[in-house]
Amino acid sequence: MEFMNIKINSKSAVPVYEQVKREIKLAILSGKLKEGEKLISIRELAVRLQINPNTIVKVYYQLEVEGFIASRPGAGYFVSAEAGRAQKEKYELFEQVTDDYITSASDLGYSIEDMIAELKNKNDSSEKKNNGGSNDKDR
Repeated sequence: MEFMNIKINSKSAVPVYEQVKREIKLAILSGKLKEGEKLISIRELAVRLQINPNTIVKVYYQLEVEGFIASRPGAGYFVSAEAGRAQKEKYELFEQVTDDYITSASDLGYSIEDMIAELKNKNDSSEKKNNGGSNDKDR
């Protein structure tokens, strides 16, 4: 398994374990981690993220309870997301990320209209990058 690109924001009000859990869930829901794929070991992930291994134990335990991963004694942890449940969880995560964005932007004094304009701007920039900076219709 490739190392998950987990970023921790130490200044965030969201606890570290919740940030790690969200990143792993996102990797599963987006398909970056496939069903049956082995997760990085607790110890190795803790070392790479420079956090206490007990934090990773808590994350893996919660993900197992929620049905995203399964432990196999002596072998480690593996992705076990169920398709129907995963889609529901994916949407709930989308709602949570959206709520976080709206709250943060509102706290900075931006209106919904400002946020929509910025999202459209980001989308346009992304489309230009994906199309190599030009539109096929223009050719």
